[in-house]
Amino acid sequence: MNNKIYILTIAAMAAGLVSCKKDFLNKLPISQGTVGNYYKTASDAEGGLVGAYQQAFLTDQYWVWDYTTNGDARADNCYAGGDNPDNFGVDNFTTTPLNGNITRDWQGPYQDIYAANTVIDKVPQIPAASFSGNRQQEIISEAKFIRALSYFQLVTSYGAVPLVTSTIAGKFQPTPSRTAATEIYAQIEKDLLDGESVLPASFPNVGRVTKGAVQALLAKVYAQEGKYQQCLDYCNKVISGPYSLVPDYKTLFDGTKNTTESIFEIQHSSASGFTTYNVSLYLPAIFGTYSFKKFNLPTNDLVALYKSQNDNIRLSSSIYTAAVSADGLAAGDPIPAPYTNKSPTVPFLYKWKTNISQFGGGTDNTILLRLADIILLKAEALNQLNQTPAAIPLVNQIRARVKLPGITATSKADVGLAILNERRMELAFEGQRWNDLLRYGSDYTITLMKSQVDPFGKPLNYGINQNKLLFPVPLNEIQLDGNLTQNPGY
Repeated sequence: MNNKIYILTIAAMAAGLVSCKKDFLNKLPISQGTVGNYYKTASDAEGGLVGAYQQAFLTDQYWVWDYTTNGDARADNCYAGGDNPDNFGVDNFTTTPLNGNITRDWQGPYQDIYAANTVIDKVPQIPAASFSGNRQQEIISEAKFIRALSYFQLVTSYGAVPLVTSTIAGKFQPTPSRTAATEIYAQIEKDLLDGESVLPASFPNVGRVTKGAVQALLAKVYAQEGKYQQCLDYCNKVISGPYSLVPDYKTLFDGTKNTTESIFEIQHSSASGFTTYNVSLYLPAIFGTYSFKKFNLPTNDLVALYKSQNDNIRLSSSIYTAAVSADGLAAGDPIPAPYTNKSPTVPFLYKWKTNISQFGGGTDNTILLRLADIILLKAEALNQLNQTPAAIPLVNQIRARVKLPGITATSKADVGLAILNERRMELAFEGQRWNDLLRYGSDYTITLMKSQVDPFGKPLNYGINQNKLLFPVPLNEIQLDGNLTQNPGY
């Protein structure tokens, strides 16, 4: 099934990046390094940037679906479901250096980084007079965002990783060793700070990295580092920008694209062939999608949290429950693990709803950054900085949108847990949960995951420990690069 998705995705890639109003996406992609400099004009530079966007957000399977597996199935929001042993390994903390997902999610970001580095290296060699206004520096800054985001994926997944910032021979080791996580974070910060001073608040065409996207990612990076004052500063910059919460939460996930709440989202369109496969991967065949075992099934624990809060709006927008029978769903789907024919109903992941064909996927955009995330992150930063009373109204702002009363917690510890739960309900299946848990504390994360049960209440007995909070370095990468070392415990 993975091969089918990959082939379909590659076929779709030929159409070009989507959903822009101008000719930004009609450029020839130039994402590979070349002998000499084939970047001679401003048009070449735009084409190279398109290639970097295409590689990072449409070719790399991380943003096709692995971000949900790694962020939600690895945490307590989803069971792996499906029939892929590599996904089971991510879900139950039995990954090995041979795991296919782990290998793909190492190689993919480095391919994204290579595409971004090519732009960052080559575009400055084009005469500045070839560009209109500040466009040359904007292109470089957009590529730096892609590089920063890719390194953020890597450092939060594997810890210390090789830092490669150039494609030019002699500027990095042919087989680089691992760089300390603190240095990786320093490079991420530098790339994003460079872009903040250059990028505009908006572009005429959607789907492009803006100043707000850089600031939002910086806020999330600072939070993950535990730099909560800097996180607060950048949350404030985003919140004071051109964004606003949509009044109806359901609008975010009903096929509406690029709302006032959106800071950065990956563009998908049936017209140009780019689609997200989340619909066919996650929803039952009653939605007209391809019939195979479904992945990333919401946990009973998550469903129970929504119900305990009477959060019917976000529950119905995030999870679809369908009846099953001994032969599977009425529309022909097999019953997905860990459910069996003993289950009267099965909850399915429902944040992506549109579909275009039996073998295709949805045309919903993939939202990477949105305002509600940043508002709740600001609440987290304030609470961590001992400004708990100021954090509470922000949590209540998010709850008010879905018709829920304010939280009753007042102490720092209780408000911190309320924020964690609010982020869980608000951002379920958007790939955020695992990093949220790590920020809350490794001891808490380990204890929580050891307490998880299957849909029938049977303990899952996850073998999680401190070492398992990071993925192993893929074996084939160690074999190719003698300077790489393995993470402890693998």
